[in-house]
Amino acid sequence: MSKISIVIIIFCTAIIAAVVFFTLREEPGMEDIYLVSRENIEEVYPEDNRIKDFHNADPGIYVIIPVKDVKSGDLVKIEWISVGENSHKTVQKDSIEIEKNGSGNIAAYFLKRDSAYYTGEYKVRAKYNDIQEKEALFTIYAD
Repeated sequence: MSKISIVIIIFCTAIIAAVVFFTLREEPGMEDIYLVSRENIEEVYPEDNRIKDFHNADPGIYVIIPVKDVKSGDLVKIEWISVGENSHKTVQKDSIEIEKNGSGNIAAYFLKRDSAYYTGEYKVRAKYNDIQEKEALFTIYAD
């Protein structure tokens, strides 16, 4: 085998390795968001991601945002929206800057008004670096 053939084989192998690496690498971002109701959020279970109904006296409503391969300086914006029949009104905005590279869960608290949640239909929207967007709908009922 000539030197040129060996160089061509090494070059082609390097190109194939680069294509495989960049194809299999996951892009940073968010997975599906979900809501939980807890006094604290230290224990969140996978079955929590099916909760869509809450009560106005619940101890706390949080959105859980699973993130993957995020970088320091990335930004997650959260918007809590009251969804009426003919209107959508933003009732709360949060902005979280990522401090360390990595994966995990981000949690944000929906603030109570007058020691309770107002009843109605709501939507929470999370945006990762103004590129990726996820939403979850939920309802708050009176006790």
